[in-house]
Formats: sequence, structure tokens, C-alpha cells
Amino acid sequence: MKKSFLLSALALIIVLAGCGGGNNGTSSPSKETDSGAKPTSSAEATSPESPSASPANADPVSIVAYAYPADKTEENATLNAKIKRFVDKHPNVTITPKYWKYENTEIAIKMASNSAQTEFTTWATEAKLLSDKKWIIDLTDKLANWQYAKDLNEFALAPFVIEGKTYGIPIDAYGMTITINKKLFEKKGVPLPPLDWTWDDLIEAAKAVNDPAKGIAGFIPMGKGTEAGWNWTNFLYAAGGEVQSVADGKVTATFNSEAGLKALQFYKDLKDANVIPKNWALGYGDALTLFNQGRGAMVMCGSGNALDGAINQGKINKDDVLLYPIPSMTKGGKHTGVAGGNYKVINGLATPDQQQAAFDFVVDEYFTDAYLDSIDAQITSQKAKNQVYVPQLINYWNDSSEYGKKYEEILAKHDNVYNYSPELSKLMESKPEATYETQAYYGEMANAIQKVFTSKGDLDLQKLLDDTAAKVQKGSFDKVNIE
Repeated sequence: MKKSFLLSALALIIVLAGCGGGNNGTSSPSKETDSGAKPTSSAEATSPESPSASPANADPVSIVAYAYPADKTEENATLNAKIKRFVDKHPNVTITPKYWKYENTEIAIKMASNSAQTEFTTWATEAKLLSDKKWIIDLTDKLANWQYAKDLNEFALAPFVIEGKTYGIPIDAYGMTITINKKLFEKKGVPLPPLDWTWDDLIEAAKAVNDPAKGIAGFIPMGKGTEAGWNWTNFLYAAGGEVQSVADGKVTATFNSEAGLKALQFYKDLKDANVIPKNWALGYGDALTLFNQGRGAMVMCGSGNALDGAINQGKINKDDVLLYPIPSMTKGGKHTGVAGGNYKVINGLATPDQQQAAFDFVVDEYFTDAYLDSIDAQITSQKAKNQVYVPQLINYWNDSSEYGKKYEEILAKHDNVYNYSPELSKLMESKPEATYETQAYYGEMANAIQKVFTSKGDLDLQKLLDDTAAKVQKGSFDKVNIE
């Protein structure tokens, strides 16, 4: 998902794999970021925190790195620079960059032909699929010998920790939030809802600020593509529901529960209240663009992603956009939203030497001072452009680590950094995406949501959920082979 400025420094150092816009054929709800890269200096290659170089007599090994499409010239230049820095320290290693953006509809073919990269980027939803098929390796022992493993954020790491073993390294993580355009509330003389808000508070606020005559929607849901099901799942979670259950080697759809019915009724209430855009068939990028243009009072996406675009592209004052947790179903309930992210994994079909070289390459510059310096430079550069730096809500490192403290010190130096409400983290709860066939589930729920948004009369919501669950069960969940 889009987050151009927020992760440019991270792409600069660890070179994230290509994450495009919303899942309109180019992305997935599991990933909530977009990277923009810029060159690094050669001095950064000599960071004392980098792993030691390979012995001069080490056996030669060749690996394939996860690259960008050809038109991403700046990102590929950054990747090539990182490769050069690594092979200068490890002359026995040859690294060939190769583009293939992870797609769960293609990974089986890639593995059958042994044509996937040695290291690649995947989504939080894919851990069980990839590990069960042994398409990726257990990194537990390698992490045990890496000095910075203890500094990885346990929450970010969690989706790839399976039965006590770790299969992936977090690049970034997100928790779902709702971004509010405070200015639109002020123009209508509408008070802001409380941060500890409920579904009723959201609908009442949306009604009050809604202005269809001016093309302003009270609330912007994503209504097409898998992101529609991804958005709705936040309300399923807030109602206490689950996407699926796993027992006796079988995956069973459970989202057609009482909680699912309440969540789908909430979407029908939004539609009946006429607070969603007239053209509700919006993908990820469409929804955020509408919000950036001031044509919607509230939009839902991961962490602070909508903030960045609203402030730096939409030119909305940083003090006029606020981040809220997913509303609780009832007062005093939990503000539970979907959590996801992007992860680096190592190909299970590679040789042990290739796997080790790929791991060393992936983690080579994760905890360098160069990355922190690049954030400092990023914030300074954005200030010169009258832009604001929007920090990650969830980093790949522990905030309490020495590295996390250094990061906070850098943010404190600048006045063009967005500051989150300290109450947000106290209220916000994040629940990982479902483990199996999540993208298929999102897609089928998108079809159900579209029926809700197009219905002109009564609609049997329970039957709609049951039919959707049956379709997902037969088409996807029944095909899962749990070893």
C-alpha cells in the first residue's frame, strides 16, 4: 500500500521489494507500504555494525535477489549499490537482481520451476502457506547467531513465528486505523468524536459531516478488490469475530458468525445512511486520493498511511488530520483492527550456502547508523520542500531498544514530524490477518460487500454471509493441506 515518504529511508537502506498501490491488480491488503529510494554514500558501506566479511578462501556462491521492475530506475540503482557494498565485503558471493513481485497465485509455479529468487518479500498472510510447503526456511538458528535479533519488534515478527520457529524477518508492519479530516468537521460545526469511539459514534459523525451536494462523503470505505474485504474484516474483529478456525488439520470459515452479521449490518447501515461516496467502488489508491482531495471526512487504512498522502500530496495541514483506532462495537469494547506487513524470507529450495548468503544479505544493513542518518536526512529534505515526515506506528525494531531510542532522538530534533496522540497506542489493538487463503477470503467478501452497497431493498445478510462462507470453504479453505 502507498506510503511514499514514510518508507523511503527504509528502502534506501534495506531495499524493500516493490509494493504498489491498493490491490487493484498491483498490490495486496497484506502490505501497506510503498518504497521510494535514494542513493547512499559509499561511506555507509563501512558501518561497523555490519556483519563481518567472508573469509578470502570462502567457497563461491551465487544467489538471486528480489529486484524492482525495470521502470523503477532509482530503486534498482539503490539495490545495485547495496549489492556492491555487500559483495565488496563478501567477494565469494555473486548476487543477481531479478524482478518478480510476489503473488500467491504464482508462487506454486515459481517453486515447481525453482525460479523464485533466493530471498524474496512476501506478506503477513503467507507464513503458514510458505512454511507448510517448505518453500521457505526456518530462520531460528540463523537469527540466534545474529546480534540484533533481540532488537526485532516481537509484534511485527509474530505472523512469521509458527510453533516457536521463525520463518521471516519483518520489513514493516501496520495496524489498521481511521484517519479524520478535522477541517471538514470544523466547517460543518460538528464536534469530533471521542478517541474512545464506537460504531454508533462513527455513523453519527459521518451523518453530521456528510455533504453529498458538495461531493463530500462522511466515510470512505474501500469497495472494490480484495481491499474491500480487508477493510470490512476490521469490523468483524471489533465485533469479536474470526475469519476461520483450524482444527484436526482442517480450515473452516467462521466469519458467517453473529459477529460477522453485526459487521455486515454495520456496512448496510453506512449505505442506508447515505454517508459513503456515490461512487463507492474504490480501490486503495482511489479511496486515499478522495480523502486527500478533501472529499471525505474519514478513511480507513493501515497505521498513518493516509496521513502522509493527505499532508504531503493533499496539502492538508498536519494539525487538521487525526488518527483514530478502529471504533469498538459498543462503549468499553476493544478497538481491534487488522495487522499485517511485509517480510523477507529465504527460498527453501536453495542450497544451504545460498540460504546463508541470502540471509546475510537481507540483514546486512538492518540496524546500521546509516539508516538512522538517512531518516535524519529524509526529514531535513522534506522540510526544505515544506513537507512533513510521518513516522511508522510499528517499526521493525523494539521501541525500547537502544536503536529505538536513537530513532526517537532523531525525531525529536525536528519540527516537521507528525506526532501521534499518546492515547492512540493505549486504545489501539491489532490482530494478525487470517493464516490461510486470506486473499481469497478478502476477494469473496468484496463481492458480498458490493451486494450490500448496491441493494435497493431488504437483503438477507445472514444468507449472504453463509453463501460467501460456503464459496470460500469449497473454493479455498477445503484445499488447504495442513501438515
